[in-house]
Amino acid sequence: MTLVQLMNELGEQIESVKAVSMEQDSQERGLVLTKADQISRLAKQMINGADVILRTDKLIAEGKLQNATIRQVVGIEG
Repeated sequence: MTLVQLMNELGEQIESVKAVSMEQDSQERGLVLTKADQISRLAKQMINGADVILRTDKLIAEGKLQNATIRQVVGIEG
């Protein structure tokens, strides 16, 4: 999943949460809110991972990570 796809999914989940009404069955409301919470948590992890890669790329471009362990973590040889 790309970050753009993630943003679209999050937008859909926000709309789902906004659409939950008090008239809906409490179990149904709970399921919608639980799903939105799970997606939110996973999205945070994905965004954090992308941030690590972006910072690593920046440091490599600046010549600051010659033999750093992070290169192996993000799958960069050398």
